[in-house]
This record gives sequence, C-alpha cells and structure tokens, in this order.
Amino acid sequence: MLSVEQGSRAWRFAGILARASDILGGQAAEMWILDPAIGLENRRPIDLLASAAGAEAVEDFLTRMEYGIYT
Repeated sequence: MLSVEQGSRAWRFAGILARASDILGGQAAEMWILDPAIGLENRRPIDLLASAAGAEAVEDFLTRMEYGIYT
C-alpha cells in the first residue's frame, strides 16, 4: 500500500508521462523522460519529479514543447 505522498507522486508521474506521450508519442516520451533536457537546464525530467516544484517545471516545459518552444 502506498502512502498519500507516494500515491501523489505516482499519480503525478503517470499524468506527466501521459501528457508527454500525447505530445511526443509513446516510445519517444519514455526516452525523453530519462534524457537531460536543455529547457530544464540539462536536468532529466524524471529526476525533477521528486519534488512539486520540479514536477511543475516539467509540466511547464511540456506546455512549451506542445507549442514548439523547446528551450
């Protein structure tokens, strides 16, 4: 059984991966979440998901990517 905090992080991760899949395609999203991103100061999106602020940065970056802004 997951704690509330763990469940929240798992839910957030699933939502971000689903959104990345919509934008990039499934397999590309899985690779993207593990690779450093210039628009995230060369940090890996998966590493940023450990905190609420990091998850918000990843979500903002996905929004920019959706509109063609990758930096």
